[in-house]
Amino acid sequence: MTLLDLTKLPDFLKAQRWFAGKAWPIKSVSVVDHVPLELGTCSFTLAIVEVVYELGQPERYQILARQGPDGLSSALEDDDCVRALFNLAREGREMPSGSGRLVGEWIASTDSGVALPDPLPVRRLNVEQSNTSLVLGERVIIKIIRKLEAGVNPEYEVGRFLATKTSFRATPQLLGALNLQGPAGATLGLAHRFVPDAVDGWKYTLDRLRQQKALGDAFLQDMRDLGARLGALHQAFASAGPDDLAFSPEPLLLEDLQRWSASIVGELGVTLADAGRLHADLEGRREGLIAYAKKLAHVAPSGQKIRIHGDLHLGQVLRSENQWLFFDFEGEPSRSFTARREKYSALRDVAGMIRSFDYAEATVALEGSQPRGRVGPTRDAFLEGYRTATRGAPFLPDTDEAFDVMLRAFELEKLLYEVRYELANRPDWVRIPVEALLRMEDAQ
Repeated sequence: MTLLDLTKLPDFLKAQRWFAGKAWPIKSVSVVDHVPLELGTCSFTLAIVEVVYELGQPERYQILARQGPDGLSSALEDDDCVRALFNLAREGREMPSGSGRLVGEWIASTDSGVALPDPLPVRRLNVEQSNTSLVLGERVIIKIIRKLEAGVNPEYEVGRFLATKTSFRATPQLLGALNLQGPAGATLGLAHRFVPDAVDGWKYTLDRLRQQKALGDAFLQDMRDLGARLGALHQAFASAGPDDLAFSPEPLLLEDLQRWSASIVGELGVTLADAGRLHADLEGRREGLIAYAKKLAHVAPSGQKIRIHGDLHLGQVLRSENQWLFFDFEGEPSRSFTARREKYSALRDVAGMIRSFDYAEATVALEGSQPRGRVGPTRDAFLEGYRTATRGAPFLPDTDEAFDVMLRAFELEKLLYEVRYELANRPDWVRIPVEALLRMEDAQ
């Protein structure tokens, strides 16, 4: 096998749509681990490279490349290479790397067998920027993870837990994975069932809000079903036994509530300092919002901390055959793997979804329609479904008052995140979370 020309790596990386460091001068690129792969008719190198910039923190990326007379090219442009890489996982093969092992895994649960055509058609998806996704035979979708982080990948960990330890199937099931073991250890690829005719929840909801001046019973029932399905997901997470330390529920303590409250108060200070320059009316609400956040520290602790989705909104659910499916268990991309794997109150997921309803209504309003007071009924229907599905669940607060205070605090936390995000990325949209902040303070 021809070795990669390391001098060509910076130019190769900058030509890839998934490479996030295009805007920064690269100081050096080094290979920290590699696997030379001779797979049938396909020969290429899987390499883990570390990119050091002139400024900022180093980053690690996975590349799958071939050396040709014209330089480096992506191995994934070749269908045979894609099939060969998938078979490493499907056959559970192991191969040595420079400093560890590449390990394929196929989940051997009774319902994970996937009948695939031969030869296996490969279809490339161009919707994703940060990873590379390919559909095989319209039955399996594989995601090649490009930017790598230290620690356990939560999407792999959660997917494996749901597929092997629970009966929860309202998700595109994890079928297999490629993991690199050793000093540069990381999850390199994931294979899930492909849901061919699914519509994401954001598009589904926007379409309904555009079509309906008043919310119909069918839509509200959909929202109840979504709440009930989230309740079932949380029940699945909470079902872990005490020997499963990554998932077993833990008591929610006063120290947790105080820590979360202090964090929200801190985020309030930073966020209002930034947003207040554009929206002066926010500054006058500072003390009221701080008091809102501090209520969380005075709730009598009850319930449990469990694993949660961690980045839940309408764009993280699919609608297929009149059913809701949850996907993308990576957690918030801006947080470390360790932080994303932290157990939390289930109400953090609930708050994230509720905020998404407000965004959907505001998006339709920005298109020219007038808001029609549909967020409240949508919220109520969703919560009705969730509370019905989780009645008596030990992971939730044991009083309605504690439930409401905690949920509102997590909604505030999400709002502050939205304000910071919009200020940095879409300043014209910042009025959506700002107006929600003002309504929240008025509602106290």
